[in-house]
Amino acid sequence: MRLIYRIKQLMLMGGDFLAFILAFWLSLAIRNWQIPNWPQIERHLVLFFFLFLIWLIINIINGLYDLGNLKNKKSQRYFLEASLISFLTSIVFFYLLSSTMIAPKTILLLNIILGYGLSALWRITYNKYINSGRLSTNIIIIGFTPEVEELINILQNKPEISYQICALIDPNKKIKPEKFPFFDVYHGLNTIRPAISNHHAQMVIIAPHIHKDSQALQELYNLLFWNVQVHDLFSFYEVVTGRIPPTTFSESWFLEHLKNTQQPIYEKMRILFDYLAGLVVGAVFVLFLPALATLIKLTSPGPLFIKQKRVGQFGEIFTMYKLRSMYALNKDGSAEIEGAQFAIKNDKRVTFIGKFLRQTRLDELPQCWNLLKREITLIGPRPERPQIVEQLKAKMPYYSLRHIVKPGLTGWAVIHQNYTDNMETSLQKLQYDLFYIKNRSWLLDLSILLKTINVVTRRLGQ
Repeated sequence: MRLIYRIKQLMLMGGDFLAFILAFWLSLAIRNWQIPNWPQIERHLVLFFFLFLIWLIINIINGLYDLGNLKNKKSQRYFLEASLISFLTSIVFFYLLSSTMIAPKTILLLNIILGYGLSALWRITYNKYINSGRLSTNIIIIGFTPEVEELINILQNKPEISYQICALIDPNKKIKPEKFPFFDVYHGLNTIRPAISNHHAQMVIIAPHIHKDSQALQELYNLLFWNVQVHDLFSFYEVVTGRIPPTTFSESWFLEHLKNTQQPIYEKMRILFDYLAGLVVGAVFVLFLPALATLIKLTSPGPLFIKQKRVGQFGEIFTMYKLRSMYALNKDGSAEIEGAQFAIKNDKRVTFIGKFLRQTRLDELPQCWNLLKREITLIGPRPERPQIVEQLKAKMPYYSLRHIVKPGLTGWAVIHQNYTDNMETSLQKLQYDLFYIKNRSWLLDLSILLKTINVVTRRLGQ
């Protein structure tokens, strides 16, 4: 269902790649003051091809292919930052390959300027003609529920998602047409096919309670002979929000969708990546430890490290390590004097240097030890404190399901949420975690990893 969104992303990325290639040709022409011949192109082509792939990865990390950011006020700054990082990375790239026969300083500079210049022009064109909603899929929703109302708000505020609601059919008459003036509201089930024809709809979304209506089932059956896609509301909700809708929570749903969480080949490969990640994070930790230890000790009294009990896979308790980012208010060096509690935004317990540590996620570096001990994995649901888990289980009976996989150093919920300091945000966090458990794959893991790098480099951590 996200096919159009993915196509639009690939179009944007492909346009950037073509811009880099065209800039490469122009750079050779300007540098040599002649139309490049094949020997000149061949001499540079392989190295610059790999360089362009690196530039695309840098663009991905900087969020340049998140369609919702293209019209964001910060998008120009992110674009300039990506071009600067690409240039500096390219210098390192050719420095490490100093044994090669070429050292294209002028060509590289011209390629960066022209490549990202052409990319900027491409993005202006893209925003005007492609990301303006012209390629949106027209949808009709049958039935009104809280999830439908949430989707309406999301799609109305984020047209780049590429779905446009053109009509809503509400046979139970729960809403009045004037509540949603930006699309038509019908109340009769016999309006389904006329609405599809009148609005040129390509997709119909069906709320679950509609399936209990025999007249609705007959109308929906007739759609099998129409050129229109039919999807259930919950699947569509997952695609748009990246979360599992809470109204689906039931033993039967979980048995159907979460019974095959063990993927032997996938799990074995992840073990290798976890050890590799543990070594890399450990090397970074050792490199930064002297400076971080000095700053922590100079800005507030207390221990350098904090040890906390966390709930791991299948409910097993383990000790997680962090650099101290809060004032030591307790004998054990923690900031909690009344038991475990949620961290909140602008928490006064956070020290000056602690705020920087949290924004850059440097306080998490000691968890390289947890990675190497296989208590956590690189990507998975973030582990919670046992006391908080008990509180949440009392309110959310299915909360323990997030423990059927190993907790992670980063995760799907981490890149979508800030603080979870109340029941509503905790429920959303569970929805994100269950979505990840249901859809775990290499592609999803790579997406999370790249977005986490973006969070760290932009100091967007909490």
